[in-house]
Amino acid sequence: MTRRTDWNGIESAPLWIVMFLGAYLIVQLLVLHAWNAAGQVFSFQGTSGSASSLPVAAMAGVGLWLCLVVLRSFPPGAPLRSAWMLMTLAAAAAAGSGVLMQLLGTDWPLNPLAWTGHATPGLMERMQRFALIAGGPCRLALLAAAMLGVLRILRKFGFWVRPCAADRAVFGIFCLFTLCRFCLAGAASLAGSRIGFEEWVSLARLPILCVLFLEAMLLRQAVGRMGNGPIARGWLALVWGILLTGAGEAALWVIPQYPRSLPMAAFAALIQLPMAAAFALVPACQIAAQRQAIKPAGSRPEDLATGVPALAR
Repeated sequence: MTRRTDWNGIESAPLWIVMFLGAYLIVQLLVLHAWNAAGQVFSFQGTSGSASSLPVAAMAGVGLWLCLVVLRSFPPGAPLRSAWMLMTLAAAAAAGSGVLMQLLGTDWPLNPLAWTGHATPGLMERMQRFALIAGGPCRLALLAAAMLGVLRILRKFGFWVRPCAADRAVFGIFCLFTLCRFCLAGAASLAGSRIGFEEWVSLARLPILCVLFLEAMLLRQAVGRMGNGPIARGWLALVWGILLTGAGEAALWVIPQYPRSLPMAAFAALIQLPMAAAFALVPACQIAAQRQAIKPAGSRPEDLATGVPALAR
């Protein structure tokens, strides 16, 4: 007899994340249509960006909580415990960045610093800068180190393949984009233009993203040999999260070059929550796999100490 899905259990977390993401995108697309019908399409970028920031920060918090649950399930000495530790730190950096960027670094009434009169413009600016660093280069560096550990374990268990021509093409395109960004920044600096702090942080993210793209291509090939279980879907969600991060980085760079480009502005505004949801799906799918593995019957055996399907072929 097929067991019904337990919608109240934590194993249904991937379904809830996907459903919330779908509902959010539908609402945002309806808002975009309303702005378009009102003839104010070029105001969408600023309006949607502020409206979507709180759900993104909340999704980052959910991802951190799920990572902590997964980390507690790995005993000391387990092959993937160090990788999940790094992923948990990366999730903490994303959640902390969201809190600083959307709560402590703003002057809105719910900021506890505003109640005590400490929310000065200088302090909020420093918090905003710290949030950019923590949620950008620091988080991506932790994620790159975690993925390196995952790839090493997958190679040890026989899930290692070489990247195909399409993988090399995707990696090469993003490396070319990174090179163009650095060349343009260098040319602007030589011309006397001042590069802002956000631009420096964006440039610092790009080399780490190049490494992540290469790791994502390798992980994608390895996941293809795992079958279609929850663990494989979780690692595939990580690949999509990295690809969406790179696409969002490219969109944020293109928008100032073409300020009246509505499609790119809408894409940059809508991609933030899918990106956060993809990273939250990684621990959510791992938890679903662990809960399914301990069911009495009808489940595919999993090696919970490694996070790799034991019988995958």
